[in-house]
Amino acid sequence: MLEKNVKLENKTILVTGAAGFIGANLILSLLKNVEHVEIIGIDNMNAYYDVALKEFRLNQIRELASGVTGTFTFIRESIAEQKKVKEIFETHRPQIVVNLAAQAGVRYSIENPDAYIESNMIGFYNLLEACRHSYDGGAGGVEHLVYASSSSVYGSNKK
Repeated sequence: MLEKNVKLENKTILVTGAAGFIGANLILSLLKNVEHVEIIGIDNMNAYYDVALKEFRLNQIRELASGVTGTFTFIRESIAEQKKVKEIFETHRPQIVVNLAAQAGVRYSIENPDAYIESNMIGFYNLLEACRHSYDGGAGGVEHLVYASSSSVYGSNKK
């Protein structure tokens, strides 16, 4: 587990794709196991997967967060929105960033490639830039970035 290598207590952690299966379970685990953690979750809540399921996961997180030492703030937005990403970094100053946001679905990528460019490339670029600029003016900056890509970018299909 990341805790063995990185001190998470009293840290602010930004988790993108917060309402997805992996993001929501990561946040739940952090809230259960890490003292005084501040979690900022961001998700665009698109309808590729059932939005009601995403809302259910967020409600689970909110319910747990009300009874632990950590906090959870949710932002419904796309990481492709550069101004919003900058605002999140300026306001919350995350020390750890876990990028789980990605447009999934290999077949869907053929039908709607723009969704992949927006989330998987522009969104990731915005996060990288925000991490890079988190040190501006002598600020402490982002200590760790974890990136888990969409399965949609793997493989060597020549088509």
